Amino acid sequence: MVQQMSVVEQHSDGMPARVLAEGAALFRQRGFSATTTREISARLGINKASLYYHVPSKEALLHDICVESLRRTKSALRDALATQPDKSQWIMTLIHAHVRSMLSDLEMHATMLFEMRCLTGDYYATVKSSRDEYEEMVLDTVTEAQAAGALRANLTPKQLTMGLLNLLNWTLSWWSPDGSLTPDELADLLSDLYLNGTLPRQGSS
Repeated sequence: MVQQMSVVEQHSDGMPARVLAEGAALFRQRGFSATTTREISARLGINKASLYYHVPSKEALLHDICVESLRRTKSALRDALATQPDKSQWIMTLIHAHVRSMLSDLEMHATMLFEMRCLTGDYYATVKSSRDEYEEMVLDTVTEAQAAGALRANLTPKQLTMGLLNLLNWTLSWWSPDGSLTPDELADLLSDLYLNGTLPRQGSS
C-alpha cells in the first residue's frame, strides 16, 4: 500500500503548515462549529479564495489537522521505542513520547481529541482508522511491557491501555506552557502515577 504524504509535506512554501496551525488554534479556542472560514482566512492574512487553494472546506481542514496530529504522535512513539531495547522501560518511554508530542503541538492535538467528533462520512472514518492504529500501537507496547514484568498481571492489556490513554490525553484540557510543569516533568509525574500509584509508600510523609 502506498503511504499517503501528509498535508504538510505536499508543499514546500510553508503555507499548509500555517493553515493547520492557525486552524487548530481557532478550533481549540472557539470550537469547530463556531469558527468560520472568514476568520481562518483573516488569521492567515489571506482571502478565502487563497484558503480554498489549500483546503476545499472547513471540514477538510479539521480532517487534515486530525490526520497530521495522529501522524506526528505515531511517528514520535515509533522513534522512541526504536531507541529503547529494554521492554521493561517501554511504558515510561511511551509516556514521554506521547506527552512531548502532545504538548509540542498542543492546539493541534487538542483539536483532534475534542473536535474530531464533528467530522462526517469518509473524513471521520479516515481519522478514526488512524486513531485506532495508534491505540493498537499503544496496546502492543503495553502487552510487551506486561510480558516483560513491568506491569501487573491481573489486568488485561486492553484495560491497562485504556487507563493509560485516559490519564495521558486529558492533560490536554488543563496543562499550560505557563504552568509549573514542563512536558518532561509532567511525563515523569504521569509515569510515576501510572506505574507506582498514589497510595502512601513506606517512609514517605
